Amino acid sequence: MRWMLLAIVAWGGTATAAAVKELRPDELAAFVAAHEYAVVQMTSSDPGCGYCKGADKLFDQAAALPHKPALAFARVQWTPWRQIPDFAGLIEIGWVPQQPVFHKGKLLGRVDGQQKSAASLLVKIDEVIADPPVARLTREAPSAKPAVPLSDAEKGAVRLGIRRDFLDGVSRACGGRFSERAANYQQAVQTWRSTNEARLKQANLLLISRSGEDAKAMAALVDEEKQTLQAWQANRLGISMRTAPQVADCDKIFASLTSLP
Repeated sequence: MRWMLLAIVAWGGTATAAAVKELRPDELAAFVAAHEYAVVQMTSSDPGCGYCKGADKLFDQAAALPHKPALAFARVQWTPWRQIPDFAGLIEIGWVPQQPVFHKGKLLGRVDGQQKSAASLLVKIDEVIADPPVARLTREAPSAKPAVPLSDAEKGAVRLGIRRDFLDGVSRACGGRFSERAANYQQAVQTWRSTNEARLKQANLLLISRSGEDAKAMAALVDEEKQTLQAWQANRLGISMRTAPQVADCDKIFASLTSLP
């Protein structure tokens, strides 16, 4: 049975609200290890991160709501937003904002992008707690084999998985800003996902099963693909990455998925 999310509805008045603790990147591991459940917002105060705008306010609102199980809330910010810190193997971050969820210092999964409301963010967090994506994908992964370099086909699948995370994040950000267009953006992403379903499943398994074998190589692949997507958005589509997206920008992105390099 899925968790009942909001304590004010399902648990009465016994749960307590949490404050958001601001952390440096090197403080993250100790913080998540010190709490049963921790949710950390990865974001940036850089004005160039258009998708980060407003995410911190919504996260603060979620932290102020009572909830069971008790959640510890923290935020890690950096600038410029493209220079994602090295979290020493604890977690790989490709895009911001996102909210990874931890249990006793171990990553359970993450909530990508900016949600529509604080309540919907808590719903997503509880979904991660109830059925952790990391554990689920590990169960589905093939038996461990000696580490070998990724083949070109495997690298292509990983790149596709990175693109999926990018498109999911943009869909949520654009849909949150322009609610009347949200269904169109979601449908465009779903069509793209359906077209690439088999390779995306392979990407899930590779990102879980191979990340620990060569974290530096996987991080380099993530960084390379991130730069490719940024160039596609800025150079091919002519969309600035230094300002918040406008409706025309969002429409152009989802109308141009077939032109992804």
